[in-house]
Amino acid sequence: MTPLNVQDRSLKQRTRLNWLALGLGLTLVGSVVGYNLATMRQRVIEQEQHRLMTQARVIGRNIEHQLDATSRILQGVVADRDTLAAPQNRAFAVKRLSIMADAMPGMRTLFITDAAGTIIASSRPELIGRNFSYRDYFSTPRHHPDPQALYVSSPFKSVLDTYTFNFTRMIPAADGSFNGVVTSSVDPGYFETILQSTLYAPDMLNTINHGDGIRFMTRPEREGQAGKNLAVPGSLFSLHRESGRLESSLTGTAYATGEQRMAALFTIQPAKLRMDKPLVVIISRNPAAVLADWHNEAFFQGVLFLIGCLGSTGGLFLLHRSQAAAELKAQRVETLVQLRYQLLDYATMHSVDELLRFALDEVCRISGSPVGFYHFVDPDQQALTLQAWSTRTLQEYCKAEGHGMHYDIKQAGVWVECVHARAPVIHNDYAALPHKKGLPAGHAPVIRELVVPVIRDERIVAILGVGNKPDNYTSKDVDEVSYLADVTWEIIDGRRAHEELKQANELLAAEARIDFLTGIYNRRMFENLLLAEMARACRFATPLSLIMFDLDHFKQVNDILGHAVGDQVLQKVAELVSGRIRTHDIFSRWGGEEFVILTFRNDEDQATVLAEMLREMIAQHVFIENQQITASFGITCHRCGESPQELMARVDAALYQAKHKGRNRVEIL
Repeated sequence: MTPLNVQDRSLKQRTRLNWLALGLGLTLVGSVVGYNLATMRQRVIEQEQHRLMTQARVIGRNIEHQLDATSRILQGVVADRDTLAAPQNRAFAVKRLSIMADAMPGMRTLFITDAAGTIIASSRPELIGRNFSYRDYFSTPRHHPDPQALYVSSPFKSVLDTYTFNFTRMIPAADGSFNGVVTSSVDPGYFETILQSTLYAPDMLNTINHGDGIRFMTRPEREGQAGKNLAVPGSLFSLHRESGRLESSLTGTAYATGEQRMAALFTIQPAKLRMDKPLVVIISRNPAAVLADWHNEAFFQGVLFLIGCLGSTGGLFLLHRSQAAAELKAQRVETLVQLRYQLLDYATMHSVDELLRFALDEVCRISGSPVGFYHFVDPDQQALTLQAWSTRTLQEYCKAEGHGMHYDIKQAGVWVECVHARAPVIHNDYAALPHKKGLPAGHAPVIRELVVPVIRDERIVAILGVGNKPDNYTSKDVDEVSYLADVTWEIIDGRRAHEELKQANELLAAEARIDFLTGIYNRRMFENLLLAEMARACRFATPLSLIMFDLDHFKQVNDILGHAVGDQVLQKVAELVSGRIRTHDIFSRWGGEEFVILTFRNDEDQATVLAEMLREMIAQHVFIENQQITASFGITCHRCGESPQELMARVDAALYQAKHKGRNRVEIL
């Protein structure tokens, strides 16, 4: 076998091994990419399911509080039925029931019927005498009487042509038989506020549904959804009900809308209330929207992988060469970057003139040039000032010492080309060119020369030139000399602007209004905004509520885990709360682990709903493994005529009550 055949066989063998290695490598990379994408997708789904379930729980807990309060009111009315139903007490009954209905958020109408279904007392006098025996909120207790049960009616269209539903308790006669009902109709606006407050994405759909499957409310509102029956085989609602669980995370086609939805379902049926039918909160999102970023990432990684496959299979040999070239370029870049740091370090201990001399020596060393000049260009672009030259230039090429030589641009030889072209100029045959009239005095003959401009704000501010390299200048020299020319000017210009920048920074620091740790308003800014908003609230007669909360036992976090961990907790709390409140609410760090929220057009009840959601969100978030972080909340409402100090003292007292009563709670004062 000839040596040529041996080489050819060896080449083919290496080629096969290279292709085999490439194929195995691409297979491995593809597997890793696929696994990472699958893991990322599952993580996105799990995180979103957890987030949706958190929202469902927040809504559910708020409704449970509402149900408990409503049940207590109904029980009280049952106990006073004889007094309230007496004909001679009608005015008193209307007034008392009206006060109860008005005082209870989420309650619109409160009335009492006799055993035949005729209203005998009501918070709305116009309803007295009307018979509602045909309504299921009356017929259900009549046919299935239970004095201990809280009956939840199916949603129906009220006389106001809006969907509502009622909570009812049976009134027992002396012998325990059915003697009428006490009924409270809910205010849809209350539930709308709760549903609306937890929307955080455009594709999100929040709903409240009766336990029998009838939909009561959807937010954002969609036509035809209210009153729709979800209790059909295979629906997400039916799957949740059949599971027997209080909480379910399901993904599938929503029967009500026909859309693919990722849903969290939460059943509201506290045991102590003995509700005959539960309520079901459904919070859902479009899976495509949830996974939109993941799809983009998967597409991007897929395209990259395809490009990598095509590029690698199309040019394995070229890849090796490009890698070698890239390594060489990286070494050059690293050298230049190190030189930049060296120049910056040198500049801290030397004058501008010394820096220029040092920089020119380094430029000459890297480019292999014995000659180096640095010129400043006048703003009118018509004259140059020879500012500095390299050490060797002074020793071998300059006949006169000193700097500041000033001359017209027309006398600048090759540099005038650089100014006119506004780009680097190379002359590797400079000696063969006609002699340029008026070359700067003190220069020896130049054989080769490279000059580069430094441009700032569309103007040439300086020119760096090197010359007499033993061989020709190349694009590599252009890149390196241009970089060093720019770096030198950057350092010089930075030295000039240092004092101005220092003064500007001090002014900005004095006027800063943002808390440096959390990124939210600081106390000084909040106090200014509070005064203005109190005046505006009085002027326009709008409610203005103040929430103050404090992290419980936070000192233990700092003492045990360190202040760095404590700072991270504070930052995360600020991030979570900022993401939940409205953009126009004012959120500030009051001091330490204490925060305040000024919420416009929200009365105490609405502020309480917000505070409860924030409290539960903080309590459920995992800040530190195996350690729960909770917060106590105080709430108060602004009163016209009082001072900011009085308002702050009252909310601070409310927070103190929350702390005193056991923490992780909300108190109003």
